[in-house]
Amino acid sequence: MFGPLDYAQVAPPGFLLIEKAAVLTVGSSEYALRLLPLLCGFAALLAFARLAHHLFDDWAAPFAAGMFALGAPFVFFSSQVKQYSSDILASVVVLAAAAWMRRRPGNIRRSLTLGLVGAAAVLFSQPACFILAGIGASLALVYLLERPRPATGPLAVVGIMWGVAFSVAIVLGLRAMSPTDRLYMHWYWAGGFWPVPPRSVSDLRWPFEQLTYVFGAFGSGPRRTNGGLSYPWSPLFAVMTLVGYVAFWKQRRDIALFLAVPALLTLAASAVQLYPFTGRVMTFLEPGFVLAAAAGARYVLGIWPARLEALTPALLAVLAGSPIYAAVRALPPERVEHMRPVVAAVSTQRQPDDAVYVYYGAGQATLYYAPMFGLARNALTVGRCSMANPRAYLRDVDQFRGRPRVWILATHLIRNTGELQAITDYLDAIGRRADLMTVPATTGLSAQAAYLYLYDLSDPARLGAASAETFEVPNVKVDESLAQWGCYGTQAPVP
Repeated sequence: MFGPLDYAQVAPPGFLLIEKAAVLTVGSSEYALRLLPLLCGFAALLAFARLAHHLFDDWAAPFAAGMFALGAPFVFFSSQVKQYSSDILASVVVLAAAAWMRRRPGNIRRSLTLGLVGAAAVLFSQPACFILAGIGASLALVYLLERPRPATGPLAVVGIMWGVAFSVAIVLGLRAMSPTDRLYMHWYWAGGFWPVPPRSVSDLRWPFEQLTYVFGAFGSGPRRTNGGLSYPWSPLFAVMTLVGYVAFWKQRRDIALFLAVPALLTLAASAVQLYPFTGRVMTFLEPGFVLAAAAGARYVLGIWPARLEALTPALLAVLAGSPIYAAVRALPPERVEHMRPVVAAVSTQRQPDDAVYVYYGAGQATLYYAPMFGLARNALTVGRCSMANPRAYLRDVDQFRGRPRVWILATHLIRNTGELQAITDYLDAIGRRADLMTVPATTGLSAQAAYLYLYDLSDPARLGAASAETFEVPNVKVDESLAQWGCYGTQAPVP
């Protein structure tokens, strides 16, 4: 709970504690592991709907709640054993508690409640520190601007409780990552740091592009797993978000600050390369972006000139149709790198003398599912990771020369290095492919599929056609950083 996890993974202590409790009480099935993220997803939806109805008294409330309820990232991360779902819940609950406290800013009971909510949030969400810092700074600024000023005591209570919680969270966060892990994370998320000082027009518009990706798709990876809402016309929603901040500022400056300042702090952290402002790691900001977009849509329709009234249906169609369209395209269940049916197939068809080779990217998943289907650990050979030297993979499988039945399990094919292709090309040259099973991903990306091959490597004539040292491997250029970090973290070979 309080030290580095294996494979350069990072998770807050509260999340780990409840996950461990679920395993100890219910078991280690997928359902047990997904219980906490699912409950966080339900709770976040209820809390968000309540917050939306507090902020809006018209159609903007169900519109915002609908965007949240249909949001593919919110659904997907509620089914994935990662802390992104608890990040979203922490963000929504702290926002809701801060808005509730602001109804009676001098009430000590409400301040104590807000302080406790924020202190608990950072135990279950590391980026909740940005929410606490942003809302805390906003509360201080609102206090300075208000006339007459409310009592200082309630605000001081929140500040002290959050200051202690924030400090503890930072210490735990630093202890949860080794220096090497931090270097690896910096490399992995390098595209999420704002280039400062900007040296081009692209650098200047970088923050707006990232906001656009929130409503569209992040980068070139799988659309839904990377955190984007996958809306068509995503730049329109980014503009609506910025307009929404202005609209809130005109009506409720405290809410405008609560929504905008955490995002600005996260952006500033990316500028100094402390935290990436991109992808799934900034999903905790998406509830605030959704609320701001709803406020922006309401404001624009409120000032829509009469001469453009004919265009109103088109604007409404885009605003309401985009979330529905994205939800229809991302109907669950989401399946990515689905290894369960692959391992099940091996367990039912494997003969006593069969060899089983596991491509390193499938190592962790295979070892999780193997005991469920009666596959012993010593029956599996988990391969190495060698992105800079693909010939090492051929040497790995050469140990099975002469075996009549060799199973190859694979998934998590990243970086377009062609590693699995090199392995199968070599095996096709020295043996005979007897079977192939492919479990496609619902994202439609071949890199996210799971594969199962069966080879006969017992024919002496075919075995003489090539060896690991003579077979021609693809000349794939691997840059220096990928050669250094590509086999670290989740790509590290399983012991």
